Amino acid sequence: MKVVIDRERCMMSGECCYNHPWLFSFGEDDFPEVLVSELATEQQRKEARQSIQVCPSGAISVIE
Repeated sequence: MKVVIDRERCMMSGECCYNHPWLFSFGEDDFPEVLVSELATEQQRKEARQSIQVCPSGAISVIE
């Protein structure tokens, strides 16, 4: 399972970075980037799903 950010939909609000700093960080171009390539634990998967809910633009998705 991995997390993907749709850069065209992203508003760069930073909710993902502020709420889940282990999973997201601002890149050099100020767009959020995914820091973890594969979600290994159930806790990581749960928090990745939570990041989808806090994203105001709906730019985050999880691929199984």
